[in-house]
Amino acid sequence: MSSASNVGGEAEQGPSREVMFDLLGNSRRRRVLRHLLDEREITLTNLSARIAAWENDTTVADLSSRQRKQVYSSLYQTHIPRLSEHDIVAYDSEDRRVRLTGDPERLHRFLDVEEAPCSGFSHQWSRYFFWTAVVGSAAIAGNWLGTTPATHLGTESLYGLLTVVFMMLSVSFVMAVEGPKILRLVD
Repeated sequence: MSSASNVGGEAEQGPSREVMFDLLGNSRRRRVLRHLLDEREITLTNLSARIAAWENDTTVADLSSRQRKQVYSSLYQTHIPRLSEHDIVAYDSEDRRVRLTGDPERLHRFLDVEEAPCSGFSHQWSRYFFWTAVVGSAAIAGNWLGTTPATHLGTESLYGLLTVVFMMLSVSFVMAVEGPKILRLVD
């Protein structure tokens, strides 16, 4: 079901823009395509295990059989056939392999992928926020209990300092995650 669409004088092969947005409206299909942009061909079993691990915030080795089967069934019955009918992926039922057949550059544009998602990126930021909260809470508790070094700061100064630290951390987080998009808008 490929169609040529004319955007800015250039003909693009593949599903229309509307179809692409419909296909990418599902997070599991987006994960499939992001994975296939990195590894162009993979068995459905391995693909479903990796997606299940990502969705369950665990490793492939720690997945339960139920978690694996749930994602495998969903990919096999719904998502892979849907992507295949629009010539974005091909599924070889004999080898049970999924292969990217769509235009990688076009998929990158639709997925807004600058580079492969760094595993643990969001977890890294959650650790920064967590440890800042732990240290800040310890400083507040130290201030209330009158222990050093928290006694050198007044309560207002301590709260102000923690507010500034969280604001700086939040701005750093936004720039790390959304920075490339923001910079493209400015250009």
